[in-house]
Amino acid sequence: MAAEASRAPLSVYMLADHLDAALAAGEDLIAGGGAWRQLVDTPGNMQTFPQRQRAIVEDIRALELMVVARILKARDHAGALAQRDTRFAAIANLFVSGTAVLLDAVEDCGDATCSDFDTADGLMAYVRSRGLIAPNAAAIENAAQLTIDDSFLVTRKAALGPLMDMAAAFLDALETHYDLFATEDAGDGVDTVSQATIESGAIDLQIAAARAETDMGATASPISSPTSLRDAVRREFGRRERPPLN
Repeated sequence: MAAEASRAPLSVYMLADHLDAALAAGEDLIAGGGAWRQLVDTPGNMQTFPQRQRAIVEDIRALELMVVARILKARDHAGALAQRDTRFAAIANLFVSGTAVLLDAVEDCGDATCSDFDTADGLMAYVRSRGLIAPNAAAIENAAQLTIDDSFLVTRKAALGPLMDMAAAFLDALETHYDLFATEDAGDGVDTVSQATIESGAIDLQIAAARAETDMGATASPISSPTSLRDAVRREFGRRERPPLN
């Protein structure tokens, strides 16, 4: 492993672990939407259909909470990193401010009394609140509406795409600088990334944060571009497949 990576502070590894877990939960969330669509397309035994659908939705809700929990923990470690390594102060501050909306979700997730009273925990209310159908839609018209993509509103607060973009941009900046996922045959003399590269990561994160603020003020709609900002960030930083953090 590179010498620079061995000197990475603990907060970097903790931050990277939470960011990576948030990205994994986001990918599982999208996969959960595929399972939901498949179930609606081929209901099979209608006597067990409600139970199977409820089980899938509960799994999706659990993944939502996992995304929120991991992002919130990452915010704490981002603040610690900003104090220890001032070169990451701009990126950390952008990440913290861009994800501040999730702080409001903690209270809602902890006490769902009002929501349950208003909607009786109904699936239609859940689908509306996540932006999968229009607010005035009476029902799900087709299975395609259950597609979970970048526009999915995590706990009704923030679109999934911008959250994943910010997490990916921050993680890529950490990986580029500290070489967290270096392989055993990597060279020992890896040069430290330049300040310009870190500033480039900050610009990418600022774009993602601005997109998140824009999406929060508008009704969720499918993203028209087939290539997300997250993919562009990964290409710019040359992100590679990496093993789980130990």
